[in-house]
Amino acid sequence: MPRPSPHIVTAAGLPPAPQLSGSSLPMQALRAQIGRIARCGAPVAIRGESGTGKELAARAIHAQGARASSPFIAVNCGAIPEALMEAEFFGCRPGAYTGALHERQGLFQAAHGGSLLLDEVDDLPLPMQVKLLRVLQERRVRKLGGSSDEAVDVRILCASQHGLARGVAAGTFRQDLFYRLNVIELALPPLRERHGDLQVLCEVILARLAPGQAVSLAPPVLAALAAYAFPGNVRELENMLERALAFADGGVIALDGLALPSVAGITALRAAPPPVVPERQLCLPGMALCSVAPVLPLDMYLRQAERDMIMQALVQACYHRARAARQLGLSVRQLRYRMQKLTIQEALL
Repeated sequence: MPRPSPHIVTAAGLPPAPQLSGSSLPMQALRAQIGRIARCGAPVAIRGESGTGKELAARAIHAQGARASSPFIAVNCGAIPEALMEAEFFGCRPGAYTGALHERQGLFQAAHGGSLLLDEVDDLPLPMQVKLLRVLQERRVRKLGGSSDEAVDVRILCASQHGLARGVAAGTFRQDLFYRLNVIELALPPLRERHGDLQVLCEVILARLAPGQAVSLAPPVLAALAAYAFPGNVRELENMLERALAFADGGVIALDGLALPSVAGITALRAAPPPVVPERQLCLPGMALCSVAPVLPLDMYLRQAERDMIMQALVQACYHRARAARQLGLSVRQLRYRMQKLTIQEALL
């Protein structure tokens, strides 16, 4: 049996997924929406900032619906190389391309009877969007290298950070596919709009990070967390608590262990002029002493230039990574790698 793709996450054989936690009004409204959406079989477009729990919402829709006993498969569309997309989605026959030695089922066949989550669906290239539209219309797929179609029964869930309408307006997402996928839109609230859930979230996250251990928050910690905007949402909170747990003294997480970023410090850093380096004296044979500008290390100069170009492209593209990548002549995957290498966070730009 062929090995599953590294881009695919399936519920089979995994421990129970984390649940959407919190009892604030936005979360109560979200759970009520999920309960109503789960009862029907219409496609759902989940919109939310990075780290808000889009996959958790998709899993909740699947778990509360009629397909709960069937497979749930999630795939990050931006992580699949464009040349392999058709084989990943629809499967392939032996010899369909170099290296295809065995018959392989695709995402749609693997999710037959269940649900398929297309995460970052707006990162799909236009040619793949056309093929996906055909499958949604006909509910049949043809393996790469095959000559016949196979019927598939899959509920499509998709997720994006800014919503599919932005891609339609920018010309990067097909309008006909938008109407197929955006039958029901579910918007997830960012963490800054539900600070009342912070204590519950901290308890749930710490119980998962340190099972069986007694871990508590020092009194000032919760107030400091409530004053922070959390651009990375729940994922950032989890990373913050995991780091603080390593420095906890006697099972108590102190304020200094959180290493909360200072918004004022970030603003000052962006507005600060470049450091002034003293000029050096240059003396050439037969010439008088003259002052020249200092030469920065090449690696530092190139790193800063690359960072500035990426930030400018992201701002011009309204933080739409696929559009920014095209402006820079990169793939979305290359852009993501460079952003991680240069520690660029879209939410802080």
